[in-house]
Amino acid sequence: MNLTNQNVMINRELINPQSIVVVGGSNNVHKPGGRIVRNLLDGKYKGELCVVNAKETDVQGVKSYPSVHDIPETELAIISIPSKSCPEVMEVLARQKGVKAFIVISAGFGEETHEGGILEQQMLDVVNEAGASLIGPNCIGLMNMNYHGVFTQPIPEFHPDGVDFISSSGGTALFIIESALTKGLRFSSVWSVGNSKQNGVEDILEYMDRNFDPVLDSKIKMLYIEQIKQPDKLLYHASSLIRKGCKIAAIKAGSTESGKRAASSHTGAIASSDSAVEALFRKAGIVRCFSREEYLYLERREREELCDRDTCRRACGNAGGRLIQGAFECP
Repeated sequence: MNLTNQNVMINRELINPQSIVVVGGSNNVHKPGGRIVRNLLDGKYKGELCVVNAKETDVQGVKSYPSVHDIPETELAIISIPSKSCPEVMEVLARQKGVKAFIVISAGFGEETHEGGILEQQMLDVVNEAGASLIGPNCIGLMNMNYHGVFTQPIPEFHPDGVDFISSSGGTALFIIESALTKGLRFSSVWSVGNSKQNGVEDILEYMDRNFDPVLDSKIKMLYIEQIKQPDKLLYHASSLIRKGCKIAAIKAGSTESGKRAASSHTGAIASSDSAVEALFRKAGIVRCFSREEYLYLERREREELCDRDTCRRACGNAGGRLIQGAFECP
């Protein structure tokens, strides 16, 4: 993917970082910070890797520093610490350590309380002042062919011809990946945007459109959306990608009243009406799906340049996102 004409909110340091610090990394692979380090190592990340953990000097064979004040300059920070500590830590990283991209795994922000929303805004202010990229908070992370910056398993196979998958829900992303693995399907990138404080599904789709390389980039995009904040942006860039030869399939959560309530409690999303979503998808040329099975069925057919709107119509559920999918079906 060409990074010379990039959206300012998605930068090279996020897509292909030459150095990563895991703040909150540990030797316990059953905790998010420990699993992130393990996934980066198992994925054979080629850049410089370090950890911040006040109690350890070595984390899974990786050098650990007691404080963010002590680390060398770094391009990407993956944050897995209590939410109340995030703004201060990110300010040090942005101002003193040259960090230009952040993935905030931590939860406990605007999706939970008003006070959490204030912390979330403070983080965004720090990131915007530094001209940096932010994914999250309240997400599982980002993984692509360059690095596996997530705290979940399994990790799918990555290939340039695989699917670009953007999901509001980390749980739903994982649910779909698990099924894809049993069917031998591959991915090019997986984005879990969580609360989408700076970058949501529409913003990442814009980045993919503006930097699209018809030779190198995947032509199949899959979306799981809990909130459409910028319908015009979604329409414009989805339509543009489709004109360039891409196929896009999407599930929109929270289309009924019960689904809207579930989506709001999961990632702080405000859902759109079902009729508006249907009209938007039809105008853009997005194939609307209603289940994991339909998603993956269409992905296989799209690889053969076949795409049928009228296939199976059934919803399922897992974690926050899957429970929302189940809630769409309720009156």
